[in-house]
Amino acid sequence: GQKKKRRRLRRRAGSGMAEPLVGHNVSFTCVARGADRVIAAWCSYGASVDLSGVRKVLNEEEMRKLESGKHYNFSSGAQTWHVMGDERDLIFVAITAYTYPLRHASALLQEVRGAVSISSYARLQQPGRLAEGALNPELRATLTRLLERFDDLKKVDQLHATLGKVESVKVVMQESIEMALQNCVALESIDQKADELQSQAGMFKTRAKKLRQQMWWKKCKMQLLLTTLIIVILAVIIIPTALFFHNQNKNNK
Repeated sequence: GQKKKRRRLRRRAGSGMAEPLVGHNVSFTCVARGADRVIAAWCSYGASVDLSGVRKVLNEEEMRKLESGKHYNFSSGAQTWHVMGDERDLIFVAITAYTYPLRHASALLQEVRGAVSISSYARLQQPGRLAEGALNPELRATLTRLLERFDDLKKVDQLHATLGKVESVKVVMQESIEMALQNCVALESIDQKADELQSQAGMFKTRAKKLRQQMWWKKCKMQLLLTTLIIVILAVIIIPTALFFHNQNKNNK
């Protein structure tokens, strides 16, 4: 059944098959003709593609019997391969990141399938060998747009779009918190400086009070000293004068 086919594909993928590219979410897609596995059109997105690896996968024995409209996938290294066939005997391949949602890979294959118009399919039905890349001129632009759209999950998945909005809100909130923290640090610095100024003002007030007291005592000492000096001077002048007049009065009598 289909599960057995997928298990066989996974075992074959782990048996040393070369990884043809290194890309982003969606890296590569192509359209191949089922009869001879010729890659009629392909497009890569942010990747370096080795088409020989794609040809090898398309020529695997398990790829010979693909049910129309069924989505097959297997992992190889960091990539996941997605394969789908249709009733027109066409094969559609997409290579995505290992973590890429399967529902979106399936939707990508369906849109690649729908990109093959009636005229393009008519060219694939022409007899003779088909040149590789024969449909690139008419399909490359469409495939490029599909890869660009499906590479951005926010464009194809409402959940991822919501998650993207949440991430942007988280970034804004983080920036706001950082600004608030910076403001808090600035306020704390201002408070600290205010406390320091208040402490310095208190010390200045205490020193001024002590200085005022010292100046008052110094003034008192100076006044006492001047008073004592004046008394001594007056005593030196008055006492001898008084004794002189007293002695003179005695002599006159």
